[in-house]
Order: sequence, then C-alpha cells, then structure tokens
Amino acid sequence: MKKLSLIFVFIMVVSLLAGGEAAMATQKLVYYGISEWVGGGIGPEYKTAYEDLAKAFEQENPGFELELQHDPWGIWVTKLPTLLASGDAPDVFMVNNPEFPVFANGGYLLDLGEKLDKEYFNKFFQGVLSMYVHKGKNMGMPFTTDCRVLWYNKEVFEAAGLDPDKPPVTWDELKEYAKKCTIKMDEGNVYGYGMDLALQEFPAQSLFCATDASIIDPETLKGNTNTPEFKGYLELLRDMKPYYELDFNAIDHQKASTLFAQKKVAMIIAGFWPWGINEGLKDETFYSLAFVPKMNSSAPDGSFGGGFAICVSSKTKSPDAAVKLAQLITSPEFNARLMSDIPATEDGMKKSKFAEDPKYDMFLKQIKYARQGQSIKTEYYAEIDMAVWETVSAVINGELSVEQGAAKLEEKINQITQ
Repeated sequence: MKKLSLIFVFIMVVSLLAGGEAAMATQKLVYYGISEWVGGGIGPEYKTAYEDLAKAFEQENPGFELELQHDPWGIWVTKLPTLLASGDAPDVFMVNNPEFPVFANGGYLLDLGEKLDKEYFNKFFQGVLSMYVHKGKNMGMPFTTDCRVLWYNKEVFEAAGLDPDKPPVTWDELKEYAKKCTIKMDEGNVYGYGMDLALQEFPAQSLFCATDASIIDPETLKGNTNTPEFKGYLELLRDMKPYYELDFNAIDHQKASTLFAQKKVAMIIAGFWPWGINEGLKDETFYSLAFVPKMNSSAPDGSFGGGFAICVSSKTKSPDAAVKLAQLITSPEFNARLMSDIPATEDGMKKSKFAEDPKYDMFLKQIKYARQGQSIKTEYYAEIDMAVWETVSAVINGELSVEQGAAKLEEKINQITQ
C-alpha cells in the first residue's frame, strides 16, 4: 500500500507541475513592419520605442507575448503580400496605402468595426481614414500620414512684382503667378511652376484635392471626371504649360524639388522631400510654404495625403488582443515614437517632433485636409491613377482637348471598374 501511495503522490506532483507550466504558457502575437523603424535602422530610438511597446502590451494583456518581426523596406514591401497570400500572415502589420485595396479585397484584413465603436475612428483625420475604408468597413487604423504644400520662392515673387507674403490661394491666382514668375533673373531663366509629369501618377493631385470632388463615384465606382471640377483641373494644368520648365515631361518630384532648390522654378507642390534631397535647403530663407491653392474662394482646402495603416489579419487566432495592439500602436503615447512620419491624429501630432519645429507649421495645418482624388480605395486604384496620368499628359501636350480628356477618362474608368 505504501508503494502505491508513493506512486500516487508522484503522479499528482507531475500533474501539478504540468498544469503549472500550462498556466504559465503565453500566446504569441506577431507584429510585422519595416526594419528602418522596428529594428532602429534609421535611429536607435525607434527600436527602443518598439521594445517599450512590447512591454506595455504584455503588461496590459497578460498571457500574451509580442514578437516584433521586421525586414528592410525593399524586402518588406514584397514579402508581406506573400505572407498574406500563403496564409502565414502576422497578426498585426503595417500596410502602405496603395496596397490596402488589394489586401482588403483579398479578404486578408479584419473588419475593425466589428471590435470597436464607430466613434473610435473619429479621432483620426477623416481624409486619411477614408483611405482605409473598404465597402463601408474600417479595415485599417491610420498610422502615419503626410501631405503636400505649396513651396514658393519669395525672391522671384518680389522680382515679378508680387507680394512675397501673399501666395496664390486659388487656381486662377496660381496660373497668374506662374505666368508672372516665368522671368529672367541674374541666376538665369526661372519658370513659374515645376510640373513633375514623369512621376507617372495622378499629376499635381493636391490641386484636384482642393475641391470637394472625386474622380470615381463611391457608390457605383463609375467614372466621375466629366465634371466642372475635373475639367477645371485639366484646363489649369494645360494653361500653365508655358510656365513649366521645358523638360517637364521628364521631370519627377525629386528633380522638380532640386530645380526649386536651385531657384530655377518659382513654385512646386511637394511634401517634406525637398529638404531630404537638397542639403542645406531647410536653413535657407529665400522660400516660404503655403496652403495648396484651391479651385476657387468657396472651395474647401485640400491636399494629397498618403501614409501607412496598421491592419489586423483576418486569420489571427487572437482578434481581440490584435485589435488592442493596433490601438496601442496608433495611440498618442506611442504613435509618434514608432515612426519618423506624422501621426494621423491631432493628439498624436502634438506629441511628434514636428510640433516642435516651426518649419513644419504649414504641414501641420494642411495635413488636416489631406485626402486622395479617388474618394474610396478600390482594387482598381493604381490602374485608375495611371489612366489619369495618361489623360493629363495628353491634354497638356495638346493631344486631347479638355472636353475629350474628361470624357475619355470617364469612359476608361468605367471599363476598368466594370
């Protein structure tokens, strides 16, 4: 009997130990992003921030362990679609806005509206939020955003007889200023506006976004370009052709920025990148920044905005915890620390480094009105964007009239989305 009792005790101890190990076991949650941020590739402070994020998440969600996975941008941008398509998706991941409609249409993204009240999404800038709505469902939380503003050369303005403290605020003024600023200066010829037609995407989209129109109908997905807003946009770009730098067909956004830094074009519409690619430009005083000129005095302010979202896999085994992680990543406490762009909320923006630098004041004012010319994201986004570029190019180069361009583009969009 004593021998049997010892065996019984042994079995009980083993069972208790096994039960204890099971109780202590944690469930892994995987986040996947780019090494530049998650791995601290552009600064150790970002790696530290993600480590702090992991600690905070695990403290707030006992029983979960956050695994941070990352790859350099060039690998991440091709690996993420493969992971999603293979069924081996991370639980939570960063999504670049042009890829969002493909992922959403493929069924890879969780409908966050099933887990969160509609009011929760009101904290995000609404133009940016609209980029991550698919068929009426919120399938991404805006993580980063950006916008474009008008950069203008005050010295050229003065030489042209314009007030350097009064930039153009409407399309008509932009055209007038571009004409006056196409002049000969001591440094050589200056052109009024730097058109980046070689970028091969919706040209000067910020100008069109400074209307309340969309090039597609959000209900029917039919083309919506045979309108006063889009035809006015085409007419503006066509009429400004004499004031573009002569090689405008071969100039992309970076080249246009360099021409601006070299004082060869008087105005461009751009984001932060002119500072990044032109050493010393940020400290120069010859230029200023302003709101993107809008269609007319009664039109709404607007600009093109892009950025990244945080999405949750539709295949995650822990949807509640994954959504909580997405919320933490986009919270004011962490959002600005986890990446080098601008957060997509007012509170997050106030905690970012941009709020401390007066050079970014105009961006922080303009960004609230950032959106895209396609009012909703669809899987046809890139194809429609290219069709717009082809139409704009044809109209500017005299191959199509404004009326023909608007009508043909609407027909093309209908063919794409049918």
